[in-house]
Amino acid sequence: MPGLPEYRTRMLIENGNVPLVPGTFITSLSELPVTEFEFPVFIKAQIPGATSRKRQGLVRKIDNSTDLSDNLEELFALDTGGKLEGILIAQGVELTGEYYAACILDFGSEHSAPGGVVLFSVEGGSGVEERSSTLIRIPFSLLEKPSPAQILPHIKGIDNAENVGSFLSKLASVFIESKLLVIETNPIGVLKDGSLLAIDCRAEFEKSAVTKANKDFFFPPGKSSGSELLGLEKTVEVINSNDPSGTGFFRLNREPVPDGAMRVATNLCGGGGKMLWEMTTGSRTDIYTMNESDTSGGLSAFKSYRILRVILAQEDAQVLLLTGSGMAFQNQHYIAAAVWKALRETATPLPCLLRFGGTAEDKAQELFEMIHDFLPVPVKVYPPEIFPNAMVDDISEIAMETPPKLKPAAKPAGKPAISVKVPHADIYFYPERWNSDKTPPSVEACPTGFLKWTDGKLDTNPDSKCIGCLMCETASILFGNSELLIHLEMPEGVE
Repeated sequence: MPGLPEYRTRMLIENGNVPLVPGTFITSLSELPVTEFEFPVFIKAQIPGATSRKRQGLVRKIDNSTDLSDNLEELFALDTGGKLEGILIAQGVELTGEYYAACILDFGSEHSAPGGVVLFSVEGGSGVEERSSTLIRIPFSLLEKPSPAQILPHIKGIDNAENVGSFLSKLASVFIESKLLVIETNPIGVLKDGSLLAIDCRAEFEKSAVTKANKDFFFPPGKSSGSELLGLEKTVEVINSNDPSGTGFFRLNREPVPDGAMRVATNLCGGGGKMLWEMTTGSRTDIYTMNESDTSGGLSAFKSYRILRVILAQEDAQVLLLTGSGMAFQNQHYIAAAVWKALRETATPLPCLLRFGGTAEDKAQELFEMIHDFLPVPVKVYPPEIFPNAMVDDISEIAMETPPKLKPAAKPAGKPAISVKVPHADIYFYPERWNSDKTPPSVEACPTGFLKWTDGKLDTNPDSKCIGCLMCETASILFGNSELLIHLEMPEGVE
């Protein structure tokens, strides 16, 4: 899920007639306009994938022309890795308030079609920790942008509601037309007359959704779309290649860890979960997010497990935080089974803060209540109405400076009874552990009828298929005698 640098996101929203703070983009000092700027201005290094630029000194407020030239020269000189695409010079403006807005993709469920969701808050800017509790959510169809009239009933009581409605409608139009996963404006500046300007913005997109006509915009010739892949990132790409269903996005944080910051590995289920986490931690220096992640779009528990194994393998991580948006398409019980399997089979389990929200969320919570005393690390599970800002408050309590190093689970003995190609897995069955003619719990738990019990033997139904949910193994361990086990091969580089 690559991210567009701000200057290219500005081009998208400007083409969509979203009001935008004036700015100039330059790729070298020779392109600096000769006309005098109205100070103050803000200069922002444009590096794909870069986050927390302000903390790194890559965003600076400039008050005069001499400082402008000196700081531009310094920022261009910092580009030792060749990742800088240029520098954005944005006009400073006097604001009376700051709002927040975003559009994210809702992958839908068995009862609802995919669509978009507008997120809006009257609390924008750097004070983001509490904003999740003020969010207004406005769902819309991907076939037609929501009109201002459709948005207005959701934002009653705001003084400049008509301006907000128009702004959000145009932002949603850009989201739909550009086939984005996320577009965010934070802050939206409120001027004295109540009009609005996008001050800062960003967008994320799915590579496979980029059309040939837009290829040069999203992937400019000679420009990188982010840093070169590192070891664990390459492992996730192998996982995606072997199982392309659903989104499995993972990028390591390339920024240095601030002194004393808690090192948090993340598994963020969907764009909404990712958005909520970034809103919660964006201005904090005591939280260091080890990685960006997104697992969504109906991927199997098999694939969730594999991505989780990669996330858990990050060196120096102190805690794992998993959260969704509350609109998750994936069955939460299946995700919980994947988390449990990853914790018991990895050599590097991490203490966990888990927030399940969506289909079968109650079963996901029940599962962790049942296994709580048998986990290798502390785990805390939250109901979906709890937002990530509350979870962050518990990080210091549960995180371990040095999590345990365990012997990873061995591959099951013998030969697999069943090999599943898509999603790929080997299923092992041990009849001596289930010495009964009754149907074993593992078979009873199969939701599709792929597994069946015939004349005291494990069999499969050719008219059904395995969906990679892990329900059979989960039931086998909980209620059987571990008569059925699943081996999910991992690419090299995890352990």
